[in-house]
Amino acid sequence: MPRKKTIALTASQIVLGGAIGLASGWLCFLIVELLLWKGLIGDRIQHGFWVSLLLLISFALTYGSALAGVAEGVIFAGQRFGVDIDRKRTYQGAFLGAPAVVALMSLLNIHWETLVASNLLFYILLNIAQVLALIISLPLRILLAIKCPPELLYIVSAPIGAILGYRLSMERRQTAAVEP
Repeated sequence: MPRKKTIALTASQIVLGGAIGLASGWLCFLIVELLLWKGLIGDRIQHGFWVSLLLLISFALTYGSALAGVAEGVIFAGQRFGVDIDRKRTYQGAFLGAPAVVALMSLLNIHWETLVASNLLFYILLNIAQVLALIISLPLRILLAIKCPPELLYIVSAPIGAILGYRLSMERRQTAAVEP
């Protein structure tokens, strides 16, 4: 595939996957909020266990619908460009995209000065971990320094994860087909 077509494919997958995922997640959130929480439950359930169980179910439904929208948007955009996309790997990548940004965001909030090394080995490992965390989170730090909204990073992370998921599986299939 030519380079311009690959860039157009990737951009369209990110935009379409992010837009469909955002819309489907928002729609599912409204349905769960209005029908389940305000309509059916209301003030009927007060016990912490049941509230937490229903909250977990609500979160799973909303997150699942958003990720399904992202994955299907990425697959749909790929089909328009004539690319065969593995659905399982796309869903796996979309599922791991958003938690990856959460993990990178958590690296920004570590207070390294409060961590005290009790011995020399821990001191060396702590300094190595601090440098690695700085290097890994540097692109995120740059984006946040230029005032990129964190919400945009969460919206874009799932389509990027979905794209990486199916493209890495394509490379594995190609290398497996070449080897005797």
